[in-house]
Amino acid sequence: MKVIRNEDKKSNKYIEHFEVERGTRNKPYLEKELGGITVTTEEYSELVLYMADGSKPRYANVEENKVKLLQLMTEQHLSNKKELEDLKRTKSFYQVTSVILYIVSVIITVITQFHNPNIEYMAIKNILEVILSSSFLICSVASIFQARLAERKIKEIRKNDYLIENEEVLNKADLGNQSILENVKTKDKSVIAKIKQEKDKENDKHYFDINSIDKLSLDTLKEIKANIERENYLGLVRTDEETKGNTESKGKPYVKK
Repeated sequence: MKVIRNEDKKSNKYIEHFEVERGTRNKPYLEKELGGITVTTEEYSELVLYMADGSKPRYANVEENKVKLLQLMTEQHLSNKKELEDLKRTKSFYQVTSVILYIVSVIITVITQFHNPNIEYMAIKNILEVILSSSFLICSVASIFQARLAERKIKEIRKNDYLIENEEVLNKADLGNQSILENVKTKDKSVIAKIKQEKDKENDKHYFDINSIDKLSLDTLKEIKANIERENYLGLVRTDEETKGNTESKGKPYVKK
């Protein structure tokens, strides 16, 4: 979950995302009878939290903690959502500002080209063209950057809002059905495959939540939902489903009628 509010930028309480980390580590223990220390290894599974200030606290990988974290992230989203109208105004302001500054830059350049040149004027012309025109152009580019930054934050809020509204529908998706991921970008398919792999390790079939969609886009979620609705409407057997008692197909995929 991207940071939206300025007050959360360096917060050690704002959860960007969390993930499960598994592995093995050394575990020293004291052997009282032998009077020495023996080092063994143990497997571990922990929740690693990635906070806005860069810290990474660790906690027990238990269901209670996961539920609590998802609740906290939902509360973060609700706080972020209050910034939506201000972000829309900010986006509009910088879009208009960038256009105005660009036009001014062009006007200055054009005016300086149509004046009768002389030695004294050339110095002024250079100042107008190089300094003023360039300054307005740079400010225009900076305004475009600010507008896009506001747009990214708006999309983040809308994505999380869309997830909350459609979480039940999205989690009915059969991710083994390639038709569900049709028109989804390749990079997003890779992210979804990783989500499924990690969730399956935890025996968790709730693939889409406010944490797992961190690297997915709003358009991807909308595409998945649209594909689910299409599959439900058509109600056809998939070409990759196993069929029994069909000797004519000889292993070739087909659709039952």
